[in-house]
Amino acid sequence: MRKLLEFHMEDILPAREEVLRQQGMPPGKTVSGHIQSVLEEALDEFTNEARPTGILQGLMVDEFEAIFTGEGQNDPEAPLEEIYQQAEGLALFALTIGGKISTNIEELFAGKNFALGAMLDAVASLAADKAVVRTEEQYEKELANRNHHGTELRVLGYSPGYCGWHISAQRKLFKALEPERIGITLNASYLMTPLKSVSGVLVAGPREIHLFKPSFSFCKVCKTYSCHERLQDLKATAT
Repeated sequence: MRKLLEFHMEDILPAREEVLRQQGMPPGKTVSGHIQSVLEEALDEFTNEARPTGILQGLMVDEFEAIFTGEGQNDPEAPLEEIYQQAEGLALFALTIGGKISTNIEELFAGKNFALGAMLDAVASLAADKAVVRTEEQYEKELANRNHHGTELRVLGYSPGYCGWHISAQRKLFKALEPERIGITLNASYLMTPLKSVSGVLVAGPREIHLFKPSFSFCKVCKTYSCHERLQDLKATAT
């Protein structure tokens, strides 16, 4: 069943320290009054202009096979192939912060207001990440309420374009989920509009299925290493 997601601003708005760290400022560093002013302006603009929304649809493991395969360009080492086959629950998702924020960021850079543009971009990116986490938590809670086996399930989101899952899988994901209903579209290069949008699959299963060693060939060209923090969190909560 497909359903719409709602996000409360207080649940996705990043903390000031997170935004500054995203901008490359180390924790504890004294921040100038000008930077503080730009940060507050970016947070205010995001709060006033963002329209976060999402869409979620559960599916069976065998239904996800074709979506994962996409156009046949996945890396043979992609860990998601083994992970999703052990899942006890799967759901496609797409979410967006809204088109106005992306437009505002573009206009700020075009007007050479780089400081505010970069700060607002950081706020929006972090907020989108937080929206994914809120979606994971919501789906995890939903499964826990329905779980009659007493097995502790952990839900994590995986997106095309990361960890060997080729971005071209977006086409079949969009066909199945239809995120156009909430204003998210896909271009010929598989990139989403609005820019601050995220799509993928939520995988629910025992904590152990999500653990892998990030030493694949594609790890050498990764620019985010976003899996490192997730793996650390998984290992920490297992003890």
